[in-house]
Amino acid sequence: MPAHPSVVALVATRFRPDSLLRLLESLQRQTLRPSAVVVTDNGPDPATLALAGRTPLPLEFLSPKKNLGFGGGLALAGQTALEKFPDLTHLLVVDDDAFLTPNDLEGLLRSMESHQVGTVAPFLVDPQGTLQEVPEPVLWPLARAFRRVTQDLTRARALAPSGYSMAWCIGPCLLIRKDAWLRAGPPRSDMLAYGDDVEFSLRLSAVAPAWAEPSVTVVHAPPSTSRLPPSTDGAHYRKFGILLQNLAFTCAVSPRSRHLPLYLPGNARRFLKTFGFSPKNTLEIARRYFLGFMGFPAGHSAASS
Repeated sequence: MPAHPSVVALVATRFRPDSLLRLLESLQRQTLRPSAVVVTDNGPDPATLALAGRTPLPLEFLSPKKNLGFGGGLALAGQTALEKFPDLTHLLVVDDDAFLTPNDLEGLLRSMESHQVGTVAPFLVDPQGTLQEVPEPVLWPLARAFRRVTQDLTRARALAPSGYSMAWCIGPCLLIRKDAWLRAGPPRSDMLAYGDDVEFSLRLSAVAPAWAEPSVTVVHAPPSTSRLPPSTDGAHYRKFGILLQNLAFTCAVSPRSRHLPLYLPGNARRFLKTFGFSPKNTLEIARRYFLGFMGFPAGHSAASS
């Protein structure tokens, strides 16, 4: 790894002060600590801002006074990090509901240096150590093999014990070299949520090789309770529709979408299994995919509704 790496962690959060504090404490315990943490508060939330004095890490809070979404919040945090910490060498994108064990960041940095890549992502596990998600391999046969092992971490690691080339990943933890971030551009601010992390990581893997590191397992533990209003069935329907549209959009605009289009039929089937096989739901799938392929992301515009 670089002799003196300078990593700035980027977090977009919304009404999750307890989870955010847990994350900050885990970053403080790293054997190789981040130089700073930049947090975008998408609330705004007074309880989140009150965490400013709870960690010795240099902490920069940004409060845009509205919900920028995951991508927009990270884009703002990344821009601020590049301006305030011009000597940074890496950016660590991490969810507020994830937390790292003490050697995780150092392990990701060593993997990045060893494999000479621009981006590296860990395996994701729940607090009990059960496999949640692996970064998507470039090789389709390996991707299918991972689907067969489901949540068995040991079997998943055995498929590629030294790691593998990554096509894309979801967003709870991603280490990015500064030059790769600058070449790919920041996360999109016009994709409110759901699929924006896939689009961003595909851009990163298009500008520089990306790697999945199975020796590092980051815990992803969404809170069981939230200060946000409970989701309704209608909200879940809309969120799933946003995901479908954003995946189609990513297939259309990504410089290298890999095998992402192969997942579109399966996501359509999951939508119908979730909400019922009906003409209305079939038309909703067609509408979402049409808008996405026409170049409209599901974000803050009317195309999302």
